[in-house]
Amino acid sequence: MNKRIIIIVLAAICGGAMAQPKQNGQVPVREKRGYDKQFVIDTANVRVLYALNAKNIKDENTYIDLGKLEVGKRVKKYSSEFLDLSDIEAVKWKKEKKWNSYVPRNFWMGGPKEHDDHWSELVFSDYIIRGSELKEYACFPWWAERENSSYTEPWPLMRWSLADEQQTILGHRCQKATCRFRGRDFVAWFAADVPIKGGPWKFGGLPGCILKVYDVQKIYVWEAVAIERGTYQIMQYPDKLYPKSTRKSVWQRQIKYNEDYWNAIGWMSLEGRPTPPKVPFEPLEKE
Repeated sequence: MNKRIIIIVLAAICGGAMAQPKQNGQVPVREKRGYDKQFVIDTANVRVLYALNAKNIKDENTYIDLGKLEVGKRVKKYSSEFLDLSDIEAVKWKKEKKWNSYVPRNFWMGGPKEHDDHWSELVFSDYIIRGSELKEYACFPWWAERENSSYTEPWPLMRWSLADEQQTILGHRCQKATCRFRGRDFVAWFAADVPIKGGPWKFGGLPGCILKVYDVQKIYVWEAVAIERGTYQIMQYPDKLYPKSTRKSVWQRQIKYNEDYWNAIGWMSLEGRPTPPKVPFEPLEKE
């Protein structure tokens, strides 16, 4: 009886949590993601931090994510700073408790509290660029982690058109550029005096660092909040935990779990009640 009640309540809670596009699902259990098995692949001397969909750019508690672009001699990497900070706390907890099983799921550092149990493919994916090749390590949500995958593709060639408009971001004079990429129209603001050919997510191809970028509907908005210099280790997950796949397969599954998580994992309450209905979702890549 208690088990049945717990299952139904869980489904109701998580079904409600999945009602927002771009921010769905559950925070994955960390062990299967390999957060404590990462290894160093390069060292960065500079990194750029980006607010994703900030309600208040001055308050990181309003960000869906704090992303970071790390630039090394051999690789560039874009990943979630919130997630990395959470992992550090999880590792500390396991060492202090001498506990090798699952850690509490409330180790989530940053962002609104109501987002603590949400999964987003943009947060739970790492993007590593080596030369002209991009590799995504995609972690799927709770109870779908068996589908964790990786794929490689050429670092996307985005055909930008430069405009005369300018604005200042973090004290840098930025020029406007526009492009259409995989079904969406984007606007970017890049700083030619920051010699990094890259930006958040997969963005790149401009003669300077992209400090702000968004689709024209402003469903997805990244804005740089800091450019930091120091010594930062660039880490990578073990490949064996992320079997090879294709971009199309990963993309299709990310959409599936955003739109219809409970049906996608084959969930059914003990009484055979229907799972929550699909929710609207706007994928960043539409094709």
